[in-house]
Amino acid sequence: MWSAEHTVVTDVSKEALWKTWADVENWKVWDESVEWSHLKGAFKTGASYALKPKGGLAVTSTIVNCEPLKQFSCTTQLPLAKLEFIHELREEQAGLHVTHRLLISGFLGFFFAQIIGKGTARDFPKTIGNLIRTAKESK
Repeated sequence: MWSAEHTVVTDVSKEALWKTWADVENWKVWDESVEWSHLKGAFKTGASYALKPKGGLAVTSTIVNCEPLKQFSCTTQLPLAKLEFIHELREEQAGLHVTHRLLISGFLGFFFAQIIGKGTARDFPKTIGNLIRTAKESK
């Protein structure tokens, strides 16, 4: 299994960040790798969404765990591999910790780690920074 994660500490409220995450239609505003995304139903466990990465093919993902104001994780089935994104909010003394984690597993996991994972992980600091800025602006 391949994995990567990044955490940023912020003073933005968890409510503002959660609202920004839950607005799937506007992920492209803060995630520069997303061309478009569309949620099917409510933002909750079991919901699915379609997403087209810039320069890639559209995929369908499922929210497999959603705890409002705490975390959500989603999975995407790839050919002979699985991609899992985990997004967490954790309140600590120093501030709100915002974490994005990516796990890639399966027979072709090594392949998808090279073509998707490494670039995504490299962009985590910028993506989380954009997320925080968008959440601040939407207050």
